[in-house]
Amino acid sequence: MKRQQHKRIIGSREYMKQGNYCMKSGSRVVALLLLSLLHLLISEASANIFSDGNDAGVTFNQHRRNYARESLTKLKYGSADTFNFGRFQSPDAVDKAMSDCRSSKSFKHHSSRDGKEGYYCSTRLGGDWVLAESKQVAKNCIPAEVLAAYLDGSNQKKWNEDKVLDINVSRTGQGLYNQAMVLKPQRVLTGKTTVMRYTQKICVDKIGNSNYNAFVELDTKSKSNTKLRPFHILKVNVGLEQVGNDVHIYAAGIMKVNRKIVPNLVIFDASGLAGAMAGKGTLWLSKHFQDRSSKIRKNTIE
Repeated sequence: MKRQQHKRIIGSREYMKQGNYCMKSGSRVVALLLLSLLHLLISEASANIFSDGNDAGVTFNQHRRNYARESLTKLKYGSADTFNFGRFQSPDAVDKAMSDCRSSKSFKHHSSRDGKEGYYCSTRLGGDWVLAESKQVAKNCIPAEVLAAYLDGSNQKKWNEDKVLDINVSRTGQGLYNQAMVLKPQRVLTGKTTVMRYTQKICVDKIGNSNYNAFVELDTKSKSNTKLRPFHILKVNVGLEQVGNDVHIYAAGIMKVNRKIVPNLVIFDASGLAGAMAGKGTLWLSKHFQDRSSKIRKNTIE
């Protein structure tokens, strides 16, 4: 027994010597690549609020091995106020729940000068209610990284500079976050608004080994909310699903617009336009990770 242990120790020492030799004689390019990747991941994450969580620093409220089996009640025109996204629903299930209000062909491709790209759809639901949706693909990443980027206020401010004055994200519990929004004054048909403030609550759930759902809703009790804001009610479900090396992102949001900001005229109802703007608002994620992939390739070449 002692001889066997002695041989193992000697073997371990020889293995360590070989390993040290390989490290000393290995390529410096590999070491530099690893350092650059580490620096990139650290700079992309929001370390201040995700320091003690799971998967790229992201925390989650609840976890299930699989998506929910029960089907969602379909969204109906004129009944948006009663719709519930539920929890642990797959992106496909949420998409199907919207099918009575719009066709899958209703999605329009969007590509802007700043690099935002994806598909969006805006559907009026009757009265002051609007459905805003977007679909996009983040290349060469995992859902936790996409979620961390989404919850990083500096990213949202960077990609929506024309509308956003400031965003502050804070964690209030395991998988629970507050997102305090400050919007720049916006032009409306009746003139121009003042600075608008409101707070959103975010609840993150994890499904399986890597997929996430984030549910976002307006915190109607927040004292920081201004009476003048784009909507009175907001509820959004964001599904992040790993497909190969990429992440498919599907966001569906139901909102009751504020008619002081989004007027309803006899000739033109601006609520549809508001929904389209909201749908395009998250399409920066695909470009964000496209830029990250480009940086990694550049560092690899160098």
